[in-house]
Amino acid sequence: MTDQWRDLTELELMGSAAEFDHGEAAYPPNLSQRILIAIARNSLLSRGNMRKILTRLIIRLGGGKPLDIEFRGCKFRISGRGNLVEYGLLLRDDYNQPDLDFLLEGLKQGDTFVDIGCNIGLYTLPLARRVGPKGKTICIDANPNMTARLKWNAQASGLKGISVYTTGVSDISGRANLKMRKNDLAIVRLEESADGHFPVRTLQSIIEQENLTKIHALKIDVEGHEDKILVPFFETSAAEILPKRIVIESVQAGCQRVFKQNGYILVGHSKNNQFYLKSD
Repeated sequence: MTDQWRDLTELELMGSAAEFDHGEAAYPPNLSQRILIAIARNSLLSRGNMRKILTRLIIRLGGGKPLDIEFRGCKFRISGRGNLVEYGLLLRDDYNQPDLDFLLEGLKQGDTFVDIGCNIGLYTLPLARRVGPKGKTICIDANPNMTARLKWNAQASGLKGISVYTTGVSDISGRANLKMRKNDLAIVRLEESADGHFPVRTLQSIIEQENLTKIHALKIDVEGHEDKILVPFFETSAAEILPKRIVIESVQAGCQRVFKQNGYILVGHSKNNQFYLKSD
């Protein structure tokens, strides 16, 4: 429904937020927050709608200020303002652990990881730690708020080799208008238009710009637009560059076809995603 979406403000389009003007560890959790976080992380209450309620309560206990936390050895600044990934990171040590473990398996120093729909870096940062400064982590998201937060989190974590693209991704390059979901600052919608205010690129163009010749793993979460992004990439790319591992939320007819043609096997799944492995 159209009333679920709104235009981004000028500051949101710039990816600007006051909490990211402050240095690393500026917002450590206080005692009350630490107690509630510990209770949540050892309780089923940290799941479902309770995540939103608990996160907002924890933020209020800190006077509405953000929180600096660690997840898998990486630093994240949590704003608590409508982002389900932030809620999960704050309240669950094992948040999306099966997905991360699948992507990390076999990942070596110097490898390449591509994250489409990167949000604040849930996947990007732990994988960037593994591949090290000689590896490459390519992060793509149409939401300037999320890419700005990811850049801050990566810098605070001391991570190198991360390239961040604030752009929409589709089957052709062009322009689009950007809308944000009213109840979640992380979710945006692209309305492709020749005179739109926001860039749209193909995955192929980004891969070429980065001079990639091999991808170890790819994660994609783009609200049902996987076919428009992945099918052209698979149909025009050399077999050597195709990722060995894929974590994907929605597998439509096009992706099913190109995955089968290129020897991918469904080897597992989590609550939200499916895991594909390229057979040798």
